[in-house]
Amino acid sequence: MFLCSYKQLSRTSDLSNGQPLALEKQLFMNKIKQTFIVIQKLGNLTRAIVYALIVLCVLGVMMPASWVIVEEGSRYTSTDAFCESCHTMKPFVAAHHDDLHGGNNTLGLKAECTSCHLPHDNAAHYLFVKTRTGLHDVWAELFYDTDAIDWKAKTERNEEFVYDSGCLSCHAELEETDYTDAHERYFNGETSARCVTCHAEVGHKNLNQYLLQNKYSK
Repeated sequence: MFLCSYKQLSRTSDLSNGQPLALEKQLFMNKIKQTFIVIQKLGNLTRAIVYALIVLCVLGVMMPASWVIVEEGSRYTSTDAFCESCHTMKPFVAAHHDDLHGGNNTLGLKAECTSCHLPHDNAAHYLFVKTRTGLHDVWAELFYDTDAIDWKAKTERNEEFVYDSGCLSCHAELEETDYTDAHERYFNGETSARCVTCHAEVGHKNLNQYLLQNKYSK
């Protein structure tokens, strides 16, 4: 109803050779007020139904739009191109591109940064950690002396930054197909080791080399 009224007013404006915009807005607001006056005169039940329909119409537009915004925003901020926009991440992205997981393979398969560095056990945990990590990284880029950070030392704490649920979201078949002693103990819950405890440089080939190049190229 409101959209139709607004379009009618727009057409009226075109025909009247430039009717003042303020008058158009006033006429449109009057239409809205008249509509609500009519609604107020309805019985309680009918009025409640009308209001419920209005709310449902608004939600029907807002919810899909919000979902699209969140989905597209999450997808874009999960790419290595986005991560590389921070200078401190450049050596990590370069090492990732050298690695099998970064697309350097004959199949052309590629894991994104968030495939490994965010939990994949459930959507709520994923979004929570993604938001927390993103805010921390932005704060660090703005207010920390990132050149003073010992990135080599941080790589030795890789278990804090790589999630097994991310690894297993791609390598779930290992439990059924790989019967090496280490993997059997892992899947049987007989060890506290994480994936990167053994696969320390997975995802970032020649990372130390890139970190040194980045450090001494400044």
